[in-house]
Amino acid sequence: MRVWLNPAWQLESAGSTVTFRGEKKKYVLDDSKGVVSRLVAALEDGCETDALEALTSSDSACESLVGALRKRGLLIESPAGPSGDDSIHARQWGHLALHSPRPDEAQRRICAATVMVMGVGGTGSVILQHLIGAGVRRFVLVDTDNVQLNNLNRQFLFPGAAVGEPKLEAAQSYIRDRVSDAEVSLVDRFVTSSADIEELLEAHTDVDVIAVCIDQPIGSISDAVTESAWGREVPSIFGGVGMQRGFYGPLFAPGKSTVTPQQLAFSARADDAGATADSGNLRSTRYSFGPNNTIIGAWMASSIIHHLAGITELVDYDIRKIIDFETGRITAQTP
Repeated sequence: MRVWLNPAWQLESAGSTVTFRGEKKKYVLDDSKGVVSRLVAALEDGCETDALEALTSSDSACESLVGALRKRGLLIESPAGPSGDDSIHARQWGHLALHSPRPDEAQRRICAATVMVMGVGGTGSVILQHLIGAGVRRFVLVDTDNVQLNNLNRQFLFPGAAVGEPKLEAAQSYIRDRVSDAEVSLVDRFVTSSADIEELLEAHTDVDVIAVCIDQPIGSISDAVTESAWGREVPSIFGGVGMQRGFYGPLFAPGKSTVTPQQLAFSARADDAGATADSGNLRSTRYSFGPNNTIIGAWMASSIIHHLAGITELVDYDIRKIIDFETGRITAQTP
């Protein structure tokens, strides 16, 4: 194992001080005795753990500095650093390092996951793009539609030549073009009932998380999916997009969520006339504005990726977020 300076922090030297600068905070260290410079030089290309231990055992000041840097997340452990990874997800190494002391393990968990995307449409297609970019390589895709010309304002994984083709086949082509050894299961099935959902989940017991992107009729089918998944202890997340507002979450994960799908059931709030700020007022619409789907799909993908990576502090397990597209305001919905 090697120890590295966290690449999410910029290092600046000026006179007798060294500054570790992040986007939200900075640490200014006195380097009048050269301790920081010696350690930085040792860690520039990564340092084997035993070599670092040998260095600190003979230098008490360096040992104290290493402890302080570890405590603040400025040091990480990984067999290889960012320069040694030329894969499709190489550029997210620094992001994982910012939130995990073992970015290699976080990436491994993402790459080993299987994600079911139910509905490869406005939000599902966006989620799929981000999951592929993050390193997920096993998918179960559920859809029955063909690509239509009016999909292309927001479903960017489909080329114009795919119009008229089944979305499942076009999505599989997109995935394989980017990850040649990806494992993709296609389910051409219109899910309308709890029995359909149970059969689907029974046939795919290795799924690590479900992105619920089917919404006809809005609320009832998504509630049924999240409740069935909860009963099987499979994490799931649902999002919806209207003309002026959209919402996503929570990511219902048994063992992490303290609320259940029933407590935040969409259908239970749909007839609440006084609910002016929650997702219950959202209604299905035949119209769409591409950036709105992208916003919701990207937030859902972020939740899924961080959950798979084990970066749980960045996942809302108990809160549904409602986004006002016209103001950018985000409000939280709880039971």
